Order: sequence, then C-alpha cells, then structure tokens
Amino acid sequence: MSSTQIDKILNIYKRLCQIPTFVSARIIPMNLHAFTVQSIWSQKNMEKHSKQKFLKECSYNSQLELIAENMPVDITTELLTTFSKDEKLKAILRDVTVEGKSKQFIEIWDKQCLNKSYDLSAFDVHGDVYTEPTFHAFQWSNDNTRLLYVAETKLPKCEPFYKQKPKPKPKAEKSNDEEEPSRGTEYIYKPDWGEQLVGKHKSVVVVLNIAEDTIEPITTIPNDYFPAQVLWAPNDSDIIGVAYKLKTKYLGLYSCTNRESYIFQLKGKEFCKITSEGLFCTSPRISPNAQYLIWIERTINPAHNNVERLMYMNLDGEYKPEVLIDTVRKEAIIADGKKFYGLYNQNLPKHCWSVDSKYIFLSTPQRSIIKSYVVTLETKTITEIDNPDGTSLLIADVNKNYLALVKFALTKPSQLTVGKFDSALPNIGQLTLFKDTNAFSIPDGENLMFEHTEYLYETDESVKDFNFTYFGKNGGPDKSTPLIAVGHGGPHSSYCNMYYPDYVLLTLLGFGVLQINYRGSTGLGGDNVDYLLGKIGDVDVRDCVTAIDTALAKYPWLDPKKVNLYGGSHGGFLAAHLSGQYPEKFKSAVILNGVIDIASMYSTTDIPDWCRAGIGFSILEKIPQEGDAITYSNLLLKMLQHSPITYVDKVKIPTLVVIGTKDLRVPSFQGKLWYNRLIENNVPTKLLVYEDNHSLRKDNVDIDNSINVALWFIEQNDQ
Repeated sequence: MSSTQIDKILNIYKRLCQIPTFVSARIIPMNLHAFTVQSIWSQKNMEKHSKQKFLKECSYNSQLELIAENMPVDITTELLTTFSKDEKLKAILRDVTVEGKSKQFIEIWDKQCLNKSYDLSAFDVHGDVYTEPTFHAFQWSNDNTRLLYVAETKLPKCEPFYKQKPKPKPKAEKSNDEEEPSRGTEYIYKPDWGEQLVGKHKSVVVVLNIAEDTIEPITTIPNDYFPAQVLWAPNDSDIIGVAYKLKTKYLGLYSCTNRESYIFQLKGKEFCKITSEGLFCTSPRISPNAQYLIWIERTINPAHNNVERLMYMNLDGEYKPEVLIDTVRKEAIIADGKKFYGLYNQNLPKHCWSVDSKYIFLSTPQRSIIKSYVVTLETKTITEIDNPDGTSLLIADVNKNYLALVKFALTKPSQLTVGKFDSALPNIGQLTLFKDTNAFSIPDGENLMFEHTEYLYETDESVKDFNFTYFGKNGGPDKSTPLIAVGHGGPHSSYCNMYYPDYVLLTLLGFGVLQINYRGSTGLGGDNVDYLLGKIGDVDVRDCVTAIDTALAKYPWLDPKKVNLYGGSHGGFLAAHLSGQYPEKFKSAVILNGVIDIASMYSTTDIPDWCRAGIGFSILEKIPQEGDAITYSNLLLKMLQHSPITYVDKVKIPTLVVIGTKDLRVPSFQGKLWYNRLIENNVPTKLLVYEDNHSLRKDNVDIDNSINVALWFIEQNDQ
C-alpha cells in the first residue's frame, strides 16, 4: 500500500474524527418562558490519542426559538454530574491525578463557586465510585443535604505472609480504628461481572452528608445482593433501586439482560423486594408527583437479550406491580394503527415523565430504526412520536414537558433537537421540533444513500422475516462497487439507522456496506429473537447469504465478484462461517474477536450460558450425569458442530483477524486458532493483536484498527 493511499485514508479519518458523538443532554427551566439545554459530547483528539468530553449550552424561549448559545467547555475529567431538584447545587464526581496517582473527588458547587470538595480516598470507606450505566447512581436528596451513590465495597487490607516491618507499636499507642491486615490473602480470587465490568466485585450504597461532612456506607442491604441504580424514595429517607442476586459464580452482565435482579425498597433497615423471582429488572424511575414507580423487566430465558415489559406501581397503594407495555412476541397494534415490536434492552431516560405524571416518554429499536413513544399511564396507550424524515429518534431528557431529543441516521451524525409535548393535541405524538445548531454533516457525503429492505421467506418456518440495510453510493456503472457484508454482534442486538464512523469511512473509500439484521435480532418481536436459539451457524448464515444475493440483484452497481465479509463477536462468527461454507463466493474477510470454536470457548468465556443456549440447550450450567439424555462429550461435540472451525479447511479468501488480549467475552485464543489454521493452509492472513477488551474501542486501538481494516479491504479489492 502506497504512502499516498494511506494518507488519503488518514485524511478522511481525521475529518470524521472532527464530528463529535452525543453523550447526554439535560433540560434546565430558566423561567416560565425559557429553558436551557446542556448537552455533553465526546470528540476524538488525534494528537492526544484520546477522547475529549465537552459541554454545550443552548437557551430557547417557549416557542423553541434559539436565544443564546455558549461556547463548548471541556469537562473531560468529570465522571458524573447531578443537580439538586431546586437547581441550587451541583455535584461533580471528578477523576484527578494527584502526585501521579488517579483519585476520585466529589465537588459541591453552588451558583457562585466551589462550595466543598471531598477526597474520597481520604475517607477510606469504599472503593471507586461506579460510573457505568448498568450500576451507577448519583442523586441529591430533596433537602439538598445528602448525595446518594454506588461504589465498590472497601476490600479488607491484606499483605504477604512475609513482609519486613518496623518494630510493633506498644498496645497503648495503637489506634482502635487501625485495621489489622490479613496475611497471605492478596491472591484470593474475587469474582466480578466480566467483560467491561472488570473489578466490580461487590457494590455498596453510600450517602455523602454535606451538612455533616460524613460519608457512610449503607450496611443493611443483605450481602447476597449487589445493589445498583438507587434512588431516594419520595419520603427522602428510604431507598429504591435494583439488586442483582449474587450467585457462587458471576456470569457476564455486559449486554446480557437474562441475569436475576429485583426492584427493591430499603425501608429503614428493612430490605423489601418489590418484584418477583425469575426476572431481570432495571431503570426504576419515580414520577414527579411521587405517586408512581416505573421500571423495565423481562422474564429470564436463554436469549441474553430479549423483549421486555414496562411496569408500574402506585406507591400510595398496595405495592402491586402492573403491566404498562407487555412483551410483544410478533407485533402489536398501537395508537393510529401503527405497528409496535416491543421494548429491547433500553435504559429509560433519567427524566422520562410529563410534568403532570400522566405520560412517560421512551425510545426503543424497531426493526431498522430507533423510534420514540409516549405512553399514557391511565389508558396504557402507546403513541409513536412523529418523525417523518426516517431518521432514528432518541429521547435524551424531559423537563416541564420540554423534550431534548437526538436525531441520527447512517448518513447523518447525531443532531440535538428540542420539542414540546402538548397533551391537549388530538395526536399527542405530534411534537413541535426545533433543530439545534449542532448539525454536522459527512464530508463529501453528498452521493451516499441508505435503504432498508424487509425480507419474508416463502417457507413453512415459524419465523420467516428479517431485514437488511444498504449504505453506500447512490448508483454508478454496473458492477463497479465492491460490497462489504456485515452481520452485527450479539447475536441478540440489531443494526438501527445510526451513524457508524467506521462504515462511513469505508463508503467514502468507495465501498458499499450491507448491514444485516438476521433472524435472532432484537426489534423484530420476541419470537424472532428466540428463533435463533439452537440454530446458530445455520439460520443466521442463510439470512446473510439471502441478504447479499438480494442486494446484488437490487443494486446493479454492486460487483458480485467483490463481496467482502466483516464482523465482530457473533458478526465475526458469521464472517468465519460464511467464508468456510461458501469459499467461492467472497473476496476477503475481516474478523474482529470472532467466535471460532464454541466448545473451547465454553470453559473460558464470561457467558458460558450462551454457549449452551446458542446450540439449543438449557442455560443451567452443570456436567451431565450418567443416564442424562446427553453426555458431556456429546454436548461439546454439538458445540463444535455449530462452530466455524469445522469449515476452516475450506477457506480460501484472504482474512484479517483482529483480537483483544483482555477480551473476556470471546477470549483471544479463538482468533489465534483461526489465524493459525489459515496460515497452515497457506491462506493469506494477517493477525492484529491489541491490549484491549472485546469492544476494541480503546482510543489508540480504535484509530489503528479502523485504518488497518480500511487498508485491508482496499488491498484485497484492488487485485
């Protein structure tokens, strides 16, 4: 590859890096006739090899007209931020490097200046504060005196069996509070929640009292629960939150919603579970009038993500949970006769209620797009928010019936908009929307297009539908454009109409990209998700081939002799399968942290339950006993039969394999296995090894990986 070609790719990549990524937004009422939207964005800094986070403020009048816009302010060191309900105080969790060590501080600001600052390590009552959406909490009490958050439990001090020490102090000089270290315990294994949640061993709910300058962990939650996402109850003393049931062995939690958890309330010292057994629960939210509690839940079954329910409960009544939005197996008809395919793995917005506590606002994937909805509490009616331009629409925040929303598409980076909800309108899904000034466009992207295609098999299968999206050039000479077919990871996730910088880079370099939501994807109904169980390596592979053949017939400018494969995780599993099952059909492949051999992965991944579920078995992990219907060896044999490794000796196409050495979901030896077998068979192969986890999104890794992938596809398709 010439230096000129590399520079061309770099120049496009650098221009794409100038487009910031939306993180969050918050609406702040100024008075009866104006409000401010504070939005947080993340942007790559190529020179620093890191991301910078900045805050931008825009103010609007009641007619949604922009009246003021401030310059962005860098907030990279801010981990969490929260305001008191009366907007008089602001708390910031900040990461600060002091004398070469990273420390967490909580700062308390009023409208004039910094009021207080707490070095959490000096208090030494807990470990790091959690900032991941799965667990974190950061909330003021109504009286502005206490801050509620979740942190890692303080671990007992430990030391080696032998450690040279000064002469022991006399007993009279020893402090009663001085903890005696435990000897020889520093290497005892402590389970955590696996991929991307490493080090989360045991959580504790903590109260920072700024009136008394105390930090106190709450010790009355039973030790066999892992509390998360906690809120102050309406009485400002009890606590409501999520509690994960701790097992002897933790299973990976990232992207897995089939882990046992409860909505709980801590009444004084009494721990009460609100929800029943056999459920996954998340996102508790209390209404502005303090009368209702809502949350999302699903029944635990083998699919690691599946359709969910929206629940609610009257806090003034008998604490009886009721269904607001039920699970959808195929499709449901909602207001205005529109089709609805259910809720999927979505945390509710932190603020999601109308001012009168009668309506709830939420977003969820629906087939090839993210849509937003208004749920009427009294009638349980679901109304789709109008969005005629076909972009995805995501609700970021709600306050005083003003909404901050984000619009995006494959050809449109995130754009913040504001709207106003009016319950008096005949169609409450009609919002007046104003586009914010944060409108970014793809450089040289005028000739790019995308199109969704719904496909229905004419078979007797119980689930026959899936979809795919073409993204790339809008026309051209026949057979002039190479195609890259991509199956998403998961497998129970989906491609929505979103801005993906890596795919934009490839399209600007002249490729078409085909995103495939094979059967088993979310957003298509619960039956579609479950249909893939026991059929991985078969149904998903057939759907990919069908999508590719349909796209080649539909878009004549695509070159059937230059069809390439690309994918990570289960998408890498599919790329490996396709290159082995159809050795003459493809030009090249890129496999990122792909599943290669399920049998060997079974004993090393943080989600062994998926290895069983994917081939159609119970997720209960046990060694089969004599007399069972299937022996352990047959179980492993069936895992092997569903794996790409069985086809590896048929692979002919050049393949780039990319692995992360810290990957706990699909351990890196999986990719090495594929690479070694290909080089033994004299197949052109390259292996990239990064010190990163399953996502491969560490800043320096992201840059190198993205450019290497682009170079690989260009090199293979120029031949």
